[in-house]
Amino acid sequence: MYGRQARGPLAVLKSSWSGEVPLPTNISQSAVDYLQELKLKMEQAAEQVKIFAERKQQTYADYFNRKTTSKSFMPGDQVYLLIPDSSNKLYARWTGPGEIIRHIPPHSYLVKLHDGRKKQIHVNKIRKFQVNTVGVIFENEDEFGEITVSEKDYLLPSQKLEIDSEVDLDNLNELQKEKIKELLRKHQGLFTGKLKKAKVEGHKIQLIPNIERKSPMCIEFQKL
Repeated sequence: MYGRQARGPLAVLKSSWSGEVPLPTNISQSAVDYLQELKLKMEQAAEQVKIFAERKQQTYADYFNRKTTSKSFMPGDQVYLLIPDSSNKLYARWTGPGEIIRHIPPHSYLVKLHDGRKKQIHVNKIRKFQVNTVGVIFENEDEFGEITVSEKDYLLPSQKLEIDSEVDLDNLNELQKEKIKELLRKHQGLFTGKLKKAKVEGHKIQLIPNIERKSPMCIEFQKL
């Protein structure tokens, strides 16, 4: 301590026994009694230190675990692990996947790493491994057998056309009615809401006879 070797009770007793330091004449205890009393005091101090250390350890654990989320894993689950993967003690990243072996109460799991090693890891350093599935089936894929594709109806119920109730076809015969209904069902996505007749007049385009058709040309606006 402070550049000098610390001297404890045993070092003082040794120097007294060896004659390096003379014993005081007013000592009321013998060396044997002193050592027994010293042993008893050190045992009592060690017991108090053990109790204090257990309390502090529980306090540290409660403070650390209060930020944990409710996570639970089953044996066999695939997980990601936050463990150091380099010589730098402060650097760690998510690696994996690993496999959960068993739960170690209250907040740890025994995990089998990808290289075969087993390690006890706190639940805060474990994440669920989500497998990304591909939602594409190729034409020549035969693993799933015959696959039927259902046609989706992208119209809202309010946009669907009720052909039998909303379309007035009384002026047509039965054959014409069936053809019109079949045409409307085929192109159901083009009609929304109630089907009505368009009240527009025809548009006429008057052409000039005997005019030679020419290809369209780009007009240079700077020359205008």
